[in-house]
Amino acid sequence: MVLTEVQHATSLSRLLEEKFCVSITNTNGIITYVNSRFCELTKFSEQELIGNTYQLLSPNHDPQEMFDEMNQADSHQLIRQFVVKGLKKDGSPYWASATMVPVMNNEGKTTHYISIDVDITSEQIQSEAYSATLQMLHNLEEALDQSSVVAATDASGVIKYVNDKFCELSKYTAEELLGNTHRIINSGHHPEEFFANMWQTIKSGQIWQGEVKNRAKDGTFYWMSTAIVPFKDSNDKPYEYISIRSDITARIEAEQALESALKNDFRKTVENLQNAIFRYEQDENGKIRITLLEGQICKKLGLTKTLLNSKTEAYPFSEKELTLLRPYIHAALKGKSCHFEIDYSNHTFIIYLSPVRENDVVVEVVGTCMDITDRKKAEKLVEHMAYYDSLTGLPNRRLFKLDVSEAIEQANSEFSIMYLDLDRFKNINDSLGHFIGDEVLKAVADRLSRCIGPDDLACRLGGDEFVIMLRETKREKLDEVSQQIIDAISHPYTFNSIEVYITPSIGISRFPLDGEDYDRLLRNADTALFMAKEQGKNTFRFFTQELNNNLMEKTLLEMDLRQAISKDELELYYQPQYDMKTGLMTGVEALVRWNHSTKGLISPGTFIPIAEESGLILPIGLWVLETACAQAKTWQCENFQSLRMSVNVSIRQFKQPSFVDEVLDVLHKTGLDPAYLNIEITESMTTDVIYSQKILQRLHTEGIRVSIDDFGTGYSSLSYLSKFPITHLKIDQVFLQDLNSSNTAIIKTIIELAKNLNIDVIAEGVETAEQASFLSTLRCDEVQGYLYSRPLTKDKVEDLLKSFVY
Repeated sequence: MVLTEVQHATSLSRLLEEKFCVSITNTNGIITYVNSRFCELTKFSEQELIGNTYQLLSPNHDPQEMFDEMNQADSHQLIRQFVVKGLKKDGSPYWASATMVPVMNNEGKTTHYISIDVDITSEQIQSEAYSATLQMLHNLEEALDQSSVVAATDASGVIKYVNDKFCELSKYTAEELLGNTHRIINSGHHPEEFFANMWQTIKSGQIWQGEVKNRAKDGTFYWMSTAIVPFKDSNDKPYEYISIRSDITARIEAEQALESALKNDFRKTVENLQNAIFRYEQDENGKIRITLLEGQICKKLGLTKTLLNSKTEAYPFSEKELTLLRPYIHAALKGKSCHFEIDYSNHTFIIYLSPVRENDVVVEVVGTCMDITDRKKAEKLVEHMAYYDSLTGLPNRRLFKLDVSEAIEQANSEFSIMYLDLDRFKNINDSLGHFIGDEVLKAVADRLSRCIGPDDLACRLGGDEFVIMLRETKREKLDEVSQQIIDAISHPYTFNSIEVYITPSIGISRFPLDGEDYDRLLRNADTALFMAKEQGKNTFRFFTQELNNNLMEKTLLEMDLRQAISKDELELYYQPQYDMKTGLMTGVEALVRWNHSTKGLISPGTFIPIAEESGLILPIGLWVLETACAQAKTWQCENFQSLRMSVNVSIRQFKQPSFVDEVLDVLHKTGLDPAYLNIEITESMTTDVIYSQKILQRLHTEGIRVSIDDFGTGYSSLSYLSKFPITHLKIDQVFLQDLNSSNTAIIKTIIELAKNLNIDVIAEGVETAEQASFLSTLRCDEVQGYLYSRPLTKDKVEDLLKSFVY
């Protein structure tokens, strides 16, 4: 046997066992042997593998095709190497570098194949690691490309973006730079400590600034004044770096030229330099005298040696500018090299001062001046992008967190966090477009800024969420400011003759009452915001522990609701509907109930809103529809009267693209005739007239009835009602509870409207004989309510049906 022959070679066997994953197959691809390392790699046992083919590990593997190729190749290429991908027993992938060796008998015929594999999974995963292209903001590119060298790297320093100026200076193409690190332009001038300090700074999230000497592709050197800005993720860790550079080669060359020419007359050398070169000294009376002033900058600004040495009215520097200059000028005369920045004539300059000594005595000072206006603008733009929202101009999350954390560290500090969200903002984006949505956000930010004091801070977190740090914790003042914000934001907005209305909801937490760190304060304010939205929106709520407990209870209830269907905790009750003329039962309305395993019966008013918010209404609604249709069909099969089954659907169900198809699938599955199904929708669901008309027409075409529930409480246009294929209008019970003159007029109007449109009317919530008599006089078609019957279990409905004689 092959295995026996291999094992006879003790050293070879030990090597194969310890270092490689070994498997042996016959010429039909059947595995006849595997070693322990092969089992460790694949997670399959020896018993599971032997007798199988490699198809167990790779479903797409064709053993016949592979070994046909091996048999054909034996005479040409005895040993084959390739990379294979397989699936472990747990479903996870692995990769192996496989060497396949044929084993031949004495007659030269192949009897087996030995596969010696090396696990290369980790290397393969690394080679397939995520490498997304860094997206650069268009406005930053436009602002910087004209004046600066820009590059972006990932967290490990790999170059992801360079602009044209980078390529122009380095002499490398973008293709040569991308995927490389900045070592490609390393001049070797700086010690390792220089770059170690740089990386330590930017990895800590700080901006690094310095001057770097680089080497171009053609071997020439150039100097860059560099600022590296780290961009941090939500965990405060840098994930990319953007470097803004200005070419300072001219300045460095000027300084080097100055150094080499100090002992000679170098005026002709320096007068054509872009930067300014100057020398000054102090006479025995302590007066500063300029002895040299040359360079193109001086010509642009109109500065001359004579002008600076004079004290005439034409003297160019103000007292404020001189106050900044004097300390550095005198420090250099005392032997200290220094540099500083100064704003002058709408430009920003950086000035370097270097003392010149003779016999350890400073005899003069040599200086250079460089215009860094463009670089400063670029740095300010990058800094603004890092800490401010590009759309609204408000501080962003990063700056807000820094300021709040700083406020927390201050002794005796008290403040409040207001978490603000715009109600139904998505509707504006969806209906009017993102341009109008962005205009609304900018206008909201502006109004928000006007509502707070100079010591307060408003920030945009993202989307339609804003937060405010208010230097106030008194309840009365917070009430006043919150209402002021609500009133200001709720005022209509007009864009291109379009009037837009939006309202805010606000949640408030206070430091240190509701939390002593940033995350807890923001989380508690968000909890209060959630309650504000739940309690009607367009309002504000303060965080309380009771509120937090209620939210926790609601969260736990949602978790239980997710398992209610699988645990068979949902059940349907059916409320009968009666014909007012004959008194006969015409149908039932299916009403879902939740019988919790430990908490007992939970009101629909409690769990239905949770289902709506969480999206659980979709599986619950489908379960109700299927269960109700199946029950209606069962009653028909048991020779009970064929009743119309009314099923309520939520707006989330109604808006699903697959809604009609799901209804038809349920009817097909249960066998219920569409004529006995009545879909109940609310009036507010028909506001999107075109969509509603399309869906309702499809249902009508299939023979399914549709009724509008709670009619009279919504805001749909009556002009569209005639266009909808509606079979019933349901009068909301709120009008029956108090039969005053207004409500009776509304009920009469609804019934008359329905009669004119040939639509039947059902009054729900009928509880008294007076209400029933009133409806009868108005020729209302059908009724339901406690006067006739409460919602019943299916068994009770069957008892009720047995008692009727038809």
